[in-house]
Amino acid sequence: MAPPSPTPGAHAPGEARIRLCRTDELLPGQARGFDPAGSGRDTIFALRRGDAVLIYHNHCPHQGVPLEYRKDRFLSADGQRILCYAHGAHFDADTGVCIEGPCRGQSLLALPGGVEHGWLWLNLPPTSPVLR
Repeated sequence: MAPPSPTPGAHAPGEARIRLCRTDELLPGQARGFDPAGSGRDTIFALRRGDAVLIYHNHCPHQGVPLEYRKDRFLSADGQRILCYAHGAHFDADTGVCIEGPCRGQSLLALPGGVEHGWLWLNLPPTSPVLR
């Protein structure tokens, strides 16, 4: 009998990481927000660039506001840039560096994570201040 499927958002026993979603739930060119600490808002987001998955803190360096204007709306129409809808900043999706707007040259905070056995993991403990 196969072990039960892991639960999204569950903390891996004995490890400082959090299961976010199955990788097939995040399609190439798509971004998705997550609330891994149960704070009531998406404090992080992940985006898929080809086979790579990147995870960023959902926090604009310009004024510290969330980037999206509504659930999971982090990317430009062509999927090439991350946008801060509050201030019009454009960030390179691969590096998180602001390439246009009021925080030009500043960067989004990239977070450690990875893919394992078809799941996307955030490699931070649920108590990390970044998740609040």
